[in-house]
Amino acid sequence: MRYVRNRIVDSEGSEIAKQRQLERHKKNLFLVDASRRLVKVAKTAMILNGDGHAGMTAGDSLGSYESFDKTIVSQAGRCVPTVILTNPPFAGVGDGRITHEEVLRRFDSGKRWVDVDGEYRKTEEFAPDGVPPELLFFERCVDWLKPGGKLGIVLPKSFLDTQTYRPGRAILFARCRLLAIINCHKNTFQPFTGVRTCIVVVQKLAEGESAPSNYPIFMAISRKIGQDSEGVPIYKKDAHNNPTDELDDDLAEIGKAFDDFRQGKLKSSGYFFAVDRSKIEKNLNINPQLFLPHLNETLESIQGLDGADGWSVSTIGAMSTGIKIFKGPRFKSESIIVDEPGPNVEPYLTPSAVLQEKGDSAKLIDVSKASLNQLRMIAAIRVRRGDIVITRSGTIGRVAYITRRLHNVIVSDDLIRVRVEDEELRFYIFAYLQSKYAQDQMSRNEYGAVQQHLEPEHIRNILVPVADNRSHMADIVDGVRLSIELRERLEAENGNTSAKMDGLIKAALEGI
Repeated sequence: MRYVRNRIVDSEGSEIAKQRQLERHKKNLFLVDASRRLVKVAKTAMILNGDGHAGMTAGDSLGSYESFDKTIVSQAGRCVPTVILTNPPFAGVGDGRITHEEVLRRFDSGKRWVDVDGEYRKTEEFAPDGVPPELLFFERCVDWLKPGGKLGIVLPKSFLDTQTYRPGRAILFARCRLLAIINCHKNTFQPFTGVRTCIVVVQKLAEGESAPSNYPIFMAISRKIGQDSEGVPIYKKDAHNNPTDELDDDLAEIGKAFDDFRQGKLKSSGYFFAVDRSKIEKNLNINPQLFLPHLNETLESIQGLDGADGWSVSTIGAMSTGIKIFKGPRFKSESIIVDEPGPNVEPYLTPSAVLQEKGDSAKLIDVSKASLNQLRMIAAIRVRRGDIVITRSGTIGRVAYITRRLHNVIVSDDLIRVRVEDEELRFYIFAYLQSKYAQDQMSRNEYGAVQQHLEPEHIRNILVPVADNRSHMADIVDGVRLSIELRERLEAENGNTSAKMDGLIKAALEGI
């Protein structure tokens, strides 16, 4: 209300015309919220900011349209609103999912969706595990809009690329034109929630309009939000590195870029750009991360080597039949964790412990107490000397080589394993995975709402340039071989030194 009022007051025109605009706007603002207390707060806020309180109503936004407050039914019912702005409640997975059939029955996204003959479509069965409420809210907003109307909605970032939300993306492209996607900074809603979010802006198709096959879509990634994870403001610095009173965020810059995009004069940068609808593949992944220009430039440069004189390009998974890329099962160790070492006690390493020089940060588990199912899982997540491992959660893409010290150790499933029989090929892949060319491809495919994730499929599909003459890669292979030999010697000497130190102190204590 305040924003629109200021726009009207600052516009050209007579005072009478401005007053008419304000009166019209006050009568055309509506809200539906389940909490009566929050509706009272909203009414009060509207009165303090120029009125418009009459349209603030209580109700279940996912209920039937007929059950809404009479103000909504008469003035802002189905296919009446021209703009909807909302930040619906999130639940994602778990107990927060909506499972009530009387609710799911109203929504296409409440049904189970399947791929049939290359077409992704809904069945008449209810989604077996329920549906995240934000998915139903998205469909409700689209349905509620007047044809040609616009929606701006805050959603979990996982809406953009995960299978859970694919029905929502299918509904989006069937019923709307996607105008913009903005990935919010991870601190946007901190310290209240760590869920990563995005803003999705769509325009509902006009009556009788078919979904267009191609058009430009604005995409952006916010990299600063003017506060830290505790909600403490971060201010811009002046030329002398002194803080100003202006918050250090890039939202105004993104907003200006979106205006330029709508006017057809966008100058793309590394973090805001346009993507053609035709570039979006069958799974409807619309995460801007996937389309970042600098990451795609890396990918295109590698693709350009395919067929070049003396070079070919392959995915890691297709380089040899002797390559396995996998992650272990999710292992629940709580029932067999112990505090002290013992005859059947083994360390259970986290990714951090694998990456550390000594690897001290590990749980201790008593294998003798494990059930048969736990023993099978333990066998599946043991690593072997020569395995290449990659972090797949949180800080993704960190690469390590399993040395003699870690052979047969139990390691968390948060590491993707790459097992290559051919030693020279293994060393080459290990070196390549640490390069910018592989790291950019991993960054391009990361996904997730709270933490970023990678899957074995993403590693399997990383493009790798390979020289037809392997001697051209010999220096890299030899260098990796030497570095691993030196690392194993270092680890052995560290172990010997620790043992000698323990022996020295014990002997000294015994002599007292």
